[in-house]
Amino acid sequence: MKKFVTLLVSFFMSFSITGEPSANSVQTPVESTYAESAVEFATALGCGINLGNSLDVADMLQYNPNISLAEYEKSWGNPLIAKEQFAAIHDAGFQTVRIPVSWAEHMDANGTIQKEFLDRVQEVVDMALDSGLYVIIDTHHENWLNLDLNKKEQIQNQFAVVWKQIAVRFQNYDERLVFEGLNEARLKNSQYEWTGGTSELRDFVNTLNALFVSTVRGVGGNNTQRFLMVSPYCHRVEEDALKDLVLPNDNRLIVAVHLYEPSDFCLDTYSGKSWSSDTNALQAMEQKFSMLNDYFVSKNIPVVITEFGCIDKGNTQDRINWTQDFVGYCNKFGISYLWWDNGGDFQILNRETGTWVYPDIVEILTK
Repeated sequence: MKKFVTLLVSFFMSFSITGEPSANSVQTPVESTYAESAVEFATALGCGINLGNSLDVADMLQYNPNISLAEYEKSWGNPLIAKEQFAAIHDAGFQTVRIPVSWAEHMDANGTIQKEFLDRVQEVVDMALDSGLYVIIDTHHENWLNLDLNKKEQIQNQFAVVWKQIAVRFQNYDERLVFEGLNEARLKNSQYEWTGGTSELRDFVNTLNALFVSTVRGVGGNNTQRFLMVSPYCHRVEEDALKDLVLPNDNRLIVAVHLYEPSDFCLDTYSGKSWSSDTNALQAMEQKFSMLNDYFVSKNIPVVITEFGCIDKGNTQDRINWTQDFVGYCNKFGISYLWWDNGGDFQILNRETGTWVYPDIVEILTK
């Protein structure tokens, strides 16, 4: 691994899509460690956590168009994001926070993102960076980003418009801010939704990944060197999705996937409460990691699991055992990982108090 080069980098004012200075721009110099390769950088991301169900709530404004941004952010049951939450995350030993963002309801008919919402996203990003964390933002619950092959041109145009605005706003932020182009991009409400997709759908995802990279790079500023995350169809760890992922010609890319394995233990409320390390389920988990290694890691292509976790079913010890096995495979194959915390059934951080609900799980994640 190449040696880190430490530089002192100043954050200058970031700009809105019109080029006007943002009211929430960061201007305080901060020390940033620059990685010389994507592998080195992905390793530095280490262990992380999501702050889900806050800036990524969806389908609220259509029912209550007069709701304030603050009430919108709290509408799925979480408190407003605050600096104390990031301090708790950093102090626990996490290196990275992923802040899922849903932009759809904050755009006008032309796709222009509401300035007040962009300001709030920037404010949250600033709080996380000021706490010493790496930060990932994405396009999360986007109703328009449904992989309808009959609407390819429309979707691509909207996708480019959205990412150009994000890239412009954050063009002077250093590499500690990472962009993840898609979130589980799939053909919704179809037989292919939670699979590896079809060849046509996988090609569409490749097209969007390439468009994402070219759009962000084209904005300029620090975006020319920013590390970007691209993903296979639906972020799935399925062989057909992985083998058909075509990486754009760019040496600062990271492959992002989601892995809830096995699904009955991780996601199903009414089954899969027990976990034992001597079952076929552990072998299936290892097979998923082996595929990631075969297709990417062994070829010097970095992988980060930007979502994983298991819901609380009153089975704390089983969850602890599962987390131990999962993190063990991440460490074995050199893959950084971020727990999905939605403030609900995946919660490990109490965002009201800044305390940890399951400290034994946190210890495994961070040690």
